[in-house]
Amino acid sequence: MGTLWQDVRYAARVLARSPGFTVIAVLSLAVGIGVNTAVFSTLNAVLLRELPVRSPHELRVLNWVGPLAGDYHTLAGEESRYIDRCRERSGMFPYPAYCTFRDNGKGFSEAFAFSRTDPLILMARNRAIATEGLLVTGDFFTGYGANTLIGRTIMPQDDQPAGLPVAVITYRAWERCFALDSNVIGQTVMLNGYSLTIIGVLPREYVGPLAGDEADIYIPLYLQPRFLADFSLPSPNDYWLHVMVRLGPGMSEDQARASLEVLWSQHTRDHPPEASQAQDGPSTLLLVDGRRGPAIDRGFMGGMLRQWMEVGGLLLLIACANLAGLLLAHNAAREHEMAIRTILGAGRWRLVRQSLAESLCLSVAGGVLGLCFAWWGKGLLQSLLPSLFMHLLNTQESARFDVRTDPVVLMFTLGCVLATALLVGLLPGLLESRVNPGMRLGSTRVRGTPRARLGKALVVAQIAMSLTLVAGTGLLLRSLVNLYSIELGFNPKNLLVFHLNAAQAGYEDPQRTRFYEEVNRAMAVLPGVGSTAFADQCHIGAGWGTHFVSIPDRSIQELQTTYMTVSDTFFETLGIPLVLGRKFSDLDGPCPVRSAIVNQTFCQAAFAGENPLGRLFKVGEQSYQIVGVCGDAWYANLQTARGVWPMTYFSYRQVPIPETWFALRTAVPPQALMPQVRKVMTALDPLLPLTITTQSELIDGTIRPERLYAGLGVFLAVLAVALSCIGVYGLMAHNVALRTGEIGIRMAIGARPQDVSRTILREAMLLGALGVGIGVPLALMTVRVVRWVLYGVTPYDPATLAAAVIALIGVTLLAAWIPARRAARLDPMAALRLE
Repeated sequence: MGTLWQDVRYAARVLARSPGFTVIAVLSLAVGIGVNTAVFSTLNAVLLRELPVRSPHELRVLNWVGPLAGDYHTLAGEESRYIDRCRERSGMFPYPAYCTFRDNGKGFSEAFAFSRTDPLILMARNRAIATEGLLVTGDFFTGYGANTLIGRTIMPQDDQPAGLPVAVITYRAWERCFALDSNVIGQTVMLNGYSLTIIGVLPREYVGPLAGDEADIYIPLYLQPRFLADFSLPSPNDYWLHVMVRLGPGMSEDQARASLEVLWSQHTRDHPPEASQAQDGPSTLLLVDGRRGPAIDRGFMGGMLRQWMEVGGLLLLIACANLAGLLLAHNAAREHEMAIRTILGAGRWRLVRQSLAESLCLSVAGGVLGLCFAWWGKGLLQSLLPSLFMHLLNTQESARFDVRTDPVVLMFTLGCVLATALLVGLLPGLLESRVNPGMRLGSTRVRGTPRARLGKALVVAQIAMSLTLVAGTGLLLRSLVNLYSIELGFNPKNLLVFHLNAAQAGYEDPQRTRFYEEVNRAMAVLPGVGSTAFADQCHIGAGWGTHFVSIPDRSIQELQTTYMTVSDTFFETLGIPLVLGRKFSDLDGPCPVRSAIVNQTFCQAAFAGENPLGRLFKVGEQSYQIVGVCGDAWYANLQTARGVWPMTYFSYRQVPIPETWFALRTAVPPQALMPQVRKVMTALDPLLPLTITTQSELIDGTIRPERLYAGLGVFLAVLAVALSCIGVYGLMAHNVALRTGEIGIRMAIGARPQDVSRTILREAMLLGALGVGIGVPLALMTVRVVRWVLYGVTPYDPATLAAAVIALIGVTLLAAWIPARRAARLDPMAALRLE
């Protein structure tokens, strides 16, 4: 141990004598280790960290895999999915199945269930906020293993129709709505117009079972019809509940699985799919490790974060190759020292150990600085992740992820440091220990030759790996440009939008409709507002809905379309042209056959060149008559594979609107009108939450994953290219130093400066060509991981790959230009005297 400590101290003194080399080496490693630590911190928060509850290893998540036939409702995505006779994995169960598990299952101590609510409006102390909630069974908290900070949890007697309406709130909600008032227990809150009594507050460190943990209020499950109306509590075919069990000390997982499997098989036999009795085989119940909660929300996020880890690992490899090359060049000045140490009796392992000690010192310094970079980087990722995963987690409020540097992250960083020290120090050490000391002291020609060959190989590897990152970044940038170049079919500029949900605030129709009309009139008279409109959705950025329409006497019996319910001035305000017919008006009142306006894509799919005006179609049993045809406009988001959908528009007078988005076409920058809009809404209803933004910001939000990927790609590609440039520069500068005498002789016998520089640049060009030759097939194999985020460009786009190749060759020549210029300016006499 004393000898090892002596090697470390000596390595520190050696590195201190070369501050320039040490700073560059430490910064290179800090970037690579910092990026990997930041991404791993996020991965740890989303996928790896155990739930902070009692004995999380006892928790199991119920899951099933099997065939389905017919229409099953699940909450696995943003809307109900139709599963047609395919094997499907789901984390959702009907409520009757949960009751069967709870009452008749064996092998576990508790069974509990929960589900997200619809978006909520929470009113407390004359203040309204938009939030999320969790519907839980009465045994949720005892089974989950969580207690309250003050008050009590929801108990089985609370989860009964005869029970009082109670709620447990999180520490966040306590701080946000009640300013940490210790007398909060017993106070009432209004949730979507329904009164609940607060009975408990959860601790600050509490984390819910679902990814993102956005729920601020916990409600007994029997209140589900009020807060999650799309599903029926007694229905055996509505799949909407997460179910978990706790095994308890000494209980067998096999026994629990066998018991629950029998009950699940009985349930699926007794309640087959409604659309068809046919099935391809039995479904199978699974018990999954529940230490991290249900994985149904984490699959996509895990895939994304693993891709980030792969890119971070590639960047760390580039940094290691770069530092190994720098160490080879740095060791060139110490050849005589190494030779003398060998002659004095230092063995091969001692020289390798000294090289490893130096790389360890650099790696430790890089790791410490990398942790600082990671602290900043994880904060940036933590701010980006919630909005990035909002659409995935089916929530309107930003999801919360506790990204922190815990012992697991520190162990990962330590592993990166040790792996880096081994990768960086082993090859130079082995190379130094194999050269004959007599040859080192007796000949200048052989000095550095093996080292130069290895240095060239490392530079080629850096260029090849950098090409992969540059090519992938180029694809992401092209995809982003394609998204921004889409012709939307309406004008999103100077369009202020805001969201109201009067239904959640207790407004009933027709009072709700009159309120929306009053808001519309109040906004229309604001200075700077040209026109106003409202609809149940935005065209882009605020959800979507689809339905099937049936068209009598047509070859297409059913057509899937998107739909919106709009006000009379909607098309004028958004700038969507009316091609045929008329717009909506007060003539479109209650009647057996309602009015509809369709877009051109709908007409082409349904009527193929015929005049659509006056034609009828049905949605369910309701008949609609086409009174107008409008231009095509992009809907929902910009990434949809099929582009513009067939679209149907309905009048708000005939189809009630529970919630609405208002659109204001402004003559001034829309942000300037936001204070006036808030003032008007406060006068109309101060307790109604208001979400206000612009249509351009909503559009940007729909392409947030693409923007995030492109931004991270540019950042990492720039780092990779910079590291490669340092490697090329170091190698070329080392070669110039080794060949000083040769260059002096060439210039003494008549070689021109441009001839000398051309030789250096030609060598760099050859290294760049070799790196590109290896990097092109490597890039073709790896860029497929980003294909899901690409739009309008293939992963094997030749133009993007060619641009990446040209860019890498260009920066390689640029990095070699400074050593080439230095070589061209050598004084031949001074070079010969030095030799």
